[in-house]
Amino acid sequence: MEVKEEKSCSIGEGEEAEGKEAKTVLGIFTREQFIMLCVGLGLIALLLIITLTSVFVIAKSDASVDVDMEPFPSDGDMLDFLLQTGEIEEKDGLYATWYHAANSKSEMSKALNSDVMILEADVNVQGHNTVNETNIPIMAHPPDIYSDNTLEEWLDAVLKSKKGVKLDFKSISAVEPSLDLLRAKNQTGINRPVWINADILPGPNVPEFWPVVNASEFFELIQLKFPDVTISPGWKVLYLSIFPNVTYTRSMVEQMYSTIRHLPQKITFPVHALMAKNGWPHLSWLLSQSSRYSLTLWQGKENPTLNDLLFIRDNSNPQRIYYDIYEPVLSQFREAAKIKDRPRRFYPGGDIVDYFRPADSDGLNIQWDTVNDKDSLLSLLEDSPGGMLVIPVKSSDGHPNIPIIDGSEMPLKDCLDLILASTKPWGIYLQIKSQNQLSLSLELLRQAYDIDLLHHPTWVNMDISHGAVHIQGYMTGEEFLRTVDRIFPHVTLAPSWPKEALVEGYTPEMLEPMVQLFHRAWQDVSLQLQAEALDRSETWRLVLVQPRFSLTVEHQTENKDINAGIESLMAIRAANRQRSFYNIPKMYREHITDLSVRK
Repeated sequence: MEVKEEKSCSIGEGEEAEGKEAKTVLGIFTREQFIMLCVGLGLIALLLIITLTSVFVIAKSDASVDVDMEPFPSDGDMLDFLLQTGEIEEKDGLYATWYHAANSKSEMSKALNSDVMILEADVNVQGHNTVNETNIPIMAHPPDIYSDNTLEEWLDAVLKSKKGVKLDFKSISAVEPSLDLLRAKNQTGINRPVWINADILPGPNVPEFWPVVNASEFFELIQLKFPDVTISPGWKVLYLSIFPNVTYTRSMVEQMYSTIRHLPQKITFPVHALMAKNGWPHLSWLLSQSSRYSLTLWQGKENPTLNDLLFIRDNSNPQRIYYDIYEPVLSQFREAAKIKDRPRRFYPGGDIVDYFRPADSDGLNIQWDTVNDKDSLLSLLEDSPGGMLVIPVKSSDGHPNIPIIDGSEMPLKDCLDLILASTKPWGIYLQIKSQNQLSLSLELLRQAYDIDLLHHPTWVNMDISHGAVHIQGYMTGEEFLRTVDRIFPHVTLAPSWPKEALVEGYTPEMLEPMVQLFHRAWQDVSLQLQAEALDRSETWRLVLVQPRFSLTVEHQTENKDINAGIESLMAIRAANRQRSFYNIPKMYREHITDLSVRK
């Protein structure tokens, strides 16, 4: 008992001492008060952290939260917009990403909460083609004609994000009320590009009678109601794997161009990715008609190959091709496209200036050499940096169906195999003497192209008979064109005249019919001129004013006159250095270069 009292006394004295010490904490608080204050401040800080984190997460995931947008025109360039919003770092369609069929509210929400940059959705009218049809635009892809999402609701949600917009119209009746909505929304600023898409023409594997959106009405409504858009006019397409080579034809592409050529807006043409490579000659022609034009490659259920995608990329401006391609192919394609020094998948009918990229884009700076036999070819492949290889082709004496190099017994196939195996930049120029050898040579080119080996500019030359030139033993120009188009059309056409016809030079009676004939071709054309015959006329000037035409001057090695045709040749250079080429000996080339420097 006494012990307890002593302890109690000691404890009481200790507490009194501690109480005196506590009064000295910050000179204000007791110890208990200070502890409570610290706990309270900690709880407040924790509550602030939780609240701010929740707000950030909700703002990021809730599509209804407004995002401040800088002003941007609804008819502006999509890549410029994505650069402005920080979605991409360089102006390249490869990096734009897409979300398909963001139609229902759930799909729309999923799209808005994703990191894709552009939302594509389908627009129709409620109850389309039924007794219940209204003029209310809804988000639905046929056969659906009802939806839980109207276009107005869709726009209200999407315009709070920073996504680009592509609206795909499935009926002409949906266009006018939708454009009225867009115009109304733009009163307060849409602030992003708006693409308006509709299939207006039948395309590959689709019969002429198949229903499409009326083109003239579609365009008239856009100009009248809301012209501040990018127009995306497409072909109705059916891809059938059993017909893999079916593609966009020349007539399809020309019909599209004649339908849209009057439009002032930016135009992007939707193209099925699996049909793009085979249709590239015509699609690239379409792109060349205006700097306002671009292509959007899209896919269905089947994936395009990486090689086909790389082919399109390697033959186009990266700012003018969009890739609406699914994963994982899109990521694989991006990785492959970024590989430095990978072999370029060049279109063999493409421009040799684009392929060789000579200094100053001057055709004179492209080297030409003649292959005489296997030894000369191996020497060129080893020692030369690259250039156009002139290959004279004839029939083998013992085997008329085997084309060989004139002056040797080397088969043309072996020659092509060696060239295609080289890593240097080579162009192929076939000088062909007979119709039989033309067919056989084109077949070899086709085989190389079909197995994805031919990625070199390829020219096909023949002396032909046409117009005022009717000389026995020469192929007609019409037959030359038919043969090329039938077997392997992906070349540059390089026709020339028989030497017997050049007594008076290149007269208008010779040149004008040739230009008219080849103007009908869709390939690039380079007329072959002999230097020694140039000074007899200046009709060649007619050629350089033609789109897709160029001139190639040839100087025969047996002609030792270095000044033969020099005056006209220099005039050709002065007219257009990018569309004039020179199949001439090194000595002659140096002479022209020297004269050019003096001028």
